[in-house]
Amino acid sequence: MHVVGLISGGKDSVWNLHYCEQFGHEIVCVANLAPPDGVTELDSYMYQTVGSELVETMASAMGLPLVRRSITGAPTNVDSSVYAPQEGDEVEDLTLLLQEVLEAYPDVNAVSCGAILSDYQRCRVEHVCSRLGLKVLAFLWRQDQSLLLEQMIEGQLDARIVKVACMGLDERHIGKSILSANFSAHIMALGKKWGVHVCGEGGEYESAVFDAPIYRSGRLCLPEGAVEAVAHPSGEGDGVALMQLRELPTLEEKGQEEASTGRFEVLEVYDSLQYYHNTFPRLPREHVPQFVAPEDSSCWCPSSPSSGPAPGGVPPGADFGSSGPRLRSLGHTELLGSSSLDARSMQLGAAGDKASPAEQCGLVLTAAEEWLRAQKRSLEDVAFAEVQVSDMACFDSVNQEYSRHFTSNPPARVCIETSLPEGIHVRFRLLLRAAEGPPSSRDALRVQSISTWAMACIGPYSQAQRVAGRLLSSGVLGLVPHSMTLPSAEAAGNIRFSEGDEDAAADALHTAPTQLEDELWILMRSLAHVLQVMGSDFRDAQLAQVYVAGAGAGSAAELCAHVLAYMRRASPEAQPRLCFAEVPRLPKGGCVEIALTCDASEAASSFAVAEAVSNSDLPSLRAAATQCLSSLCKAVSRIDALQVQYGPSSDLEPLLQEAVQAALSAVCPGWGADCALSWMPVLSLGLADASSSTGQVQLRLIGFLAADSAS
Repeated sequence: MHVVGLISGGKDSVWNLHYCEQFGHEIVCVANLAPPDGVTELDSYMYQTVGSELVETMASAMGLPLVRRSITGAPTNVDSSVYAPQEGDEVEDLTLLLQEVLEAYPDVNAVSCGAILSDYQRCRVEHVCSRLGLKVLAFLWRQDQSLLLEQMIEGQLDARIVKVACMGLDERHIGKSILSANFSAHIMALGKKWGVHVCGEGGEYESAVFDAPIYRSGRLCLPEGAVEAVAHPSGEGDGVALMQLRELPTLEEKGQEEASTGRFEVLEVYDSLQYYHNTFPRLPREHVPQFVAPEDSSCWCPSSPSSGPAPGGVPPGADFGSSGPRLRSLGHTELLGSSSLDARSMQLGAAGDKASPAEQCGLVLTAAEEWLRAQKRSLEDVAFAEVQVSDMACFDSVNQEYSRHFTSNPPARVCIETSLPEGIHVRFRLLLRAAEGPPSSRDALRVQSISTWAMACIGPYSQAQRVAGRLLSSGVLGLVPHSMTLPSAEAAGNIRFSEGDEDAAADALHTAPTQLEDELWILMRSLAHVLQVMGSDFRDAQLAQVYVAGAGAGSAAELCAHVLAYMRRASPEAQPRLCFAEVPRLPKGGCVEIALTCDASEAASSFAVAEAVSNSDLPSLRAAATQCLSSLCKAVSRIDALQVQYGPSSDLEPLLQEAVQAALSAVCPGWGADCALSWMPVLSLGLADASSSTGQVQLRLIGFLAADSAS
């Protein structure tokens, strides 16, 4: 990408530029927002302004053009991590700055940002960049600060302290470099003793970079006695001290042997994916039995459903949703679940039949908005969306249309390709918050920045949404976070196991991981990090939807065991229900995608799963559906919503609809007609009974239990 580097003068913004070069991006220019003339430090929630007088010389040291403007706005709406443009807000100064950058350098398509921990800053930078069509590169995001500081020191980043504002730091530390062994040891000790953010993310200190590998045109040099420590000009804040320069620095030329080539040895740990292994070790398949016992197969292979009443026909007058979509309360979850929403269920007629996938997406969502409005709901209430597309080639155009209907804090989402019935290009299933309105910032996680933390959002969705105590994650792919590409066998194959992992290293030498296994490892790392930020972990996982693309499916049992092993390694108590489904394609050409439903409360599960294998004739399908429903209804009095996953062909859907309706009539005569039904055609459900059979129908019913049934 062609990158503009947002630089404050501080170490984080400069160090992130080294990542950009290491990962092959071209830095076109740097940009800075400065305080008004005569102001040393501005009261800003967004920008470091101490040391701003050094920025021009820093840009010269990098040999890069500088685009600069003054800050004219002030912070507003500071209590929210969700930003909406407001006149006079200091964030809009960033918008104006980047517009100037784009006018001068129209090839720029990405912004380098040194954010490490501040959601407030990250969300606002992402909002501005999204409006301008720019990507955000924030490679330091949520990295361990001690490791980051050590990395900067090893990389010879001469960052000097220009402000101190915490216990343990005072005017004596002004002008000190992080390369000073005494200072670095002192700040690390403060971190261990008092929980001080060693990179200064809590405002403990601010810095300015006098030398760095990326400074190819020279280093900043100050004459002896040029630095003075002064009290904060406001007179507020006991112990707050700033650097004041008696003279501006000069640029001292570097020797040829000091010139950097754009590759930085300290960052080579990312080239082989070693960093990802260090922070979330890859689990070789040979080690799965350490965490998963044979009896754990019950997590993905439930006992066969019991026999139910003999299936009959659909009784006269029974209404199973033919009149339109349905919305039902899902037990004690404070969620509402919809039936399938597509061109047929929304009765779009000829307009839907003639529409392209993107157009049909817009028509269905517009009709859904009108339908929800009649029930005093809206798409703003949606917490999770299951999106099925008939052809993944339309992913980008559908994404673009989808984004028009979901804006700030969009719902979590799964997107898969399925063999939808003819004429249906897009199908949705929605979960809505029972309480009206959008989630609070604490109940939604949406990181659009490309980082080393986890896979960034590749569309208009949130990584996770929380509704009451229930957490709904988006489908996560095995994309390497910093490149947003699938892991290569070469990079993954160069991982060095630690000394304590000798057995794993030996296994790796003899059994090379498959592409699916490499993607699963990266995926589980991203998923673990998303759960951690949302205050959860794998122990809370109740349901794991495991989707695999056809060519990489392999054994359903082996894959589910591997998923469970990753969960158990982190959380030994993890006991989710894993539902495997093979589909034609996944976004970005991935082999595997996983979405979790988590609940940290001790309430009983609000769903139940039953599976069966059947012949494809109507009587057999009725019998299989009846057996599954009988199994689901053993201990419950009512099911509010029912998802029907089936394979191998959507040609079966009309017969299955009739079969399931007959089963609902036979097993659930009192409430079956009120159930919200949704449909998902897949290639395979990985059911053991069907492994050696061809032409058989695999059926899975996921029932969402009524409130009086889930206790």
